[in-house]
Amino acid sequence: MNRKIIYIDESGIHKTTEHSIFALVYVSIQNEKELNLGIEKIEKDLKISYFHWADFGSKMGWSIRKKFIIQSSKLKFSFKYKVIKNPINPSVELYNSILFLLTEKDIEKVYIDGKQPKWYERQIKKLLRDRGISIKQLKTAKDQSVAGVRLADALAGLVRLYYDSPKGIPKELYEHIKQKQNHSPLK
Repeated sequence: MNRKIIYIDESGIHKTTEHSIFALVYVSIQNEKELNLGIEKIEKDLKISYFHWADFGSKMGWSIRKKFIIQSSKLKFSFKYKVIKNPINPSVELYNSILFLLTEKDIEKVYIDGKQPKWYERQIKKLLRDRGISIKQLKTAKDQSVAGVRLADALAGLVRLYYDSPKGIPKELYEHIKQKQNHSPLK
């Protein structure tokens, strides 16, 4: 059976204008170790302890962002995302986004970026159960500790920037990574 690991992160939910993004990154369980090793190798090559999109906001940071996206695009994963126009209620929109984006039934684990409260984790578990999706683990995780969450963070940050300003480096990187999408963007 080809069960999946899902990593969820968002970008821009604190903003009052432009877009927010929820990105779900799917990784086959047999490739989880490969993805983790791949992300860690990229970070080592970039001489960073771990990747976090917001930490590389300066001009010098674009070099790291670009290398991280291009190198990680060679790894085995696919992703989905939903674009939401701000302002939003983050808890409601994350719930609704997961409801629409999470369509697979063969899920083993779900990692959500660790910024969510515990009650929200329980709400997501209930949503999954109500949809007939049985998972062994749903965890909130800090991006420092889970490589797949760092990849979801990079994708969410890139996609949000692309939708806010579809030109320059964000457009170039989005064009590079979009072949990894396994759906049409949801707005």
